[in-house]
Amino acid sequence: MDLQKKSESISYYIRECSNIIHTKGHQIAQEYNLTYDQYHLLVYLNLVETPPTISDISKKFGKAQNTISEKISRLEEKRLADRVDDKEDRRITRVIITEEGKDLVHIIKRERSNRVTYVALEKMDKSEVDNLLKNLTILYDNLNKGG
Repeated sequence: MDLQKKSESISYYIRECSNIIHTKGHQIAQEYNLTYDQYHLLVYLNLVETPPTISDISKKFGKAQNTISEKISRLEEKRLADRVDDKEDRRITRVIITEEGKDLVHIIKRERSNRVTYVALEKMDKSEVDNLLKNLTILYDNLNKGG
């Protein structure tokens, strides 16, 4: 198999592994009574440095502001997110993830790792796992350098 075909195969398997892990994450989130959208909103809120407005979130997810507002209300009911006044302009309302929300995102990610990735890696030899990690690290570094 030439390098072009190997490149396509590697990209395919990475994408498919990512899809499997992502889908399993949604299933675990459902066990914690989160919808697909609620889970994604929490992950987003957990990652952003500056708390976003409803408008920011609406643009990010490509959904109407009233739809996002309703989803945030559901997260507030579960005490996973809050609306807070902007520190500099009180006319602006921002959305933050609560500590409970942060904890839940962390729990779901840990469970996804333990119940999906870990279980799959357990079926491999130690040397296969070590080689996989080593080679994925090299691939990541090369991709990051623009390679």
